[in-house]
Amino acid sequence: MKTRQGLVLEGRYELDSLIATGGMGEVWKGHDQELNRVVAVKVLREEYAGDDGFLKRFRAEARHTAALAHDAIAGLYDYGELDGRAYIVMELCSGRPLSDIIEENPSGLPEHRVIPVLITLARALDAAHSKGVVHRDVKPENVLVDEDADWSMKITDFGIARSNDQARLTKTGLVMGTAQYLSPEQAMGKQATSLSDIYALGIVAYEMLAGHRPFTGSSQVEIAMAQVKQQPPELPSHIHPDLQRLVMMSLAKAPANRPRSAAAVARILEAIQRGAEPRFTTGAIPSITGEQRTRAGQSSSVPDATGAGSGASDSSGPAPGSASPTGTRTAAMPLPMSGRGRGVRHRSGPSARSAISGPSALSASSASSAPRSSSRTGSGPALPAPDGAHGGSPTSLDGVDTAPSERTVHGTTTGARIGPLSVPGMILLILLVAVIALAVAGGMGWLPLGSAGVSQDGAEAMEQARTMIRSVDVGHGSRTVVQ
Repeated sequence: MKTRQGLVLEGRYELDSLIATGGMGEVWKGHDQELNRVVAVKVLREEYAGDDGFLKRFRAEARHTAALAHDAIAGLYDYGELDGRAYIVMELCSGRPLSDIIEENPSGLPEHRVIPVLITLARALDAAHSKGVVHRDVKPENVLVDEDADWSMKITDFGIARSNDQARLTKTGLVMGTAQYLSPEQAMGKQATSLSDIYALGIVAYEMLAGHRPFTGSSQVEIAMAQVKQQPPELPSHIHPDLQRLVMMSLAKAPANRPRSAAAVARILEAIQRGAEPRFTTGAIPSITGEQRTRAGQSSSVPDATGAGSGASDSSGPAPGSASPTGTRTAAMPLPMSGRGRGVRHRSGPSARSAISGPSALSASSASSAPRSSSRTGSGPALPAPDGAHGGSPTSLDGVDTAPSERTVHGTTTGARIGPLSVPGMILLILLVAVIALAVAGGMGWLPLGSAGVSQDGAEAMEQARTMIRSVDVGHGSRTVVQ
């Protein structure tokens, strides 16, 4: 089968005019004679007729597009194969490719035009991702924008898209996509995910705002390596700071540092559009700034261990929330406890001094190697540390960026000692001596048994009640009788 104007496929779809030619197929404007509507017909190129690999891709595109339902995704009407050439009948979208509009604006598009297009594109990608479909080739050429319909847009060409339940159509290490919009993980031959589409969306946003792509090169390989190794140039300063941050976050090399979903990208863009403060979220653990700790009721400095300080930090210490020189964060971890009722112990010594003078927090290794000094928080005033303790090292922890402990250890008297004995032991000893003294006094008759003594009648009754006990031999044993 040779495609030409006027050709009718399966006696139904008439090809009217050629719209565009892509890597795998030709897109024609056609007419559905049965339903009397204008359609777009994508036909596999003649040189690929009968090729099983390209036929599988056409079938995959048809399945993926048929599974999606979104206003910003071109709908699929029909699929067929004729003489070894597959064709897809789709919705004919008005407008022109976004790449043409960007080319006409080399200094970039205005933000009020860029943001709505990006929101719609992000929502469309989210609809595909929710169905397990990754586009893998998001680029301006695959986005059709209708400037006459308030810049409405449609995303097309799911030809190299992949779903989660689909077998691989490419060999391991084979790169699929366009180098200028390829994510670093795709450039390294890894599996594309929904975060790969977010990276490509960041490239599209950068190009719309700046008028050019962030990475260029003399060859496709050079551009792909730039995606892996180079950082994108800064966007123009007149662009909204939150919009700049979103674009740069989307272009993060590590997928976990990008916005966690296309829906999150859309929410951030909608907040910027409303003039509200957006909430940036990624897959990484969020860091807590000093201002956030202050709002949570925590202090960014530790009071002086001698009790003389009032909680004010040393002016030479690091500012709250300051980052470490390497840009890493030290996770908050509880200080070790030894024994009950000891409270929270702070470290002092060379490691602590280095932590105080440096911009980073105490590390676990330096804290474990430093001499120990304990302080107990109770209801009474803090006890001052003795002079010269720890070899003369300062006990003040001003400037250390750790929150004070909220635990209060209530002291008891069970640990107090009087000489060699503890207080409870001493009380038990006194009670034992008193009982023995009373028993001896009663046995000696020093203490009366009653207020009036024992009467004579009582004594005689006791004498009569006495029993005589004797042993009587009975057989091989003995028994005791009472007379």
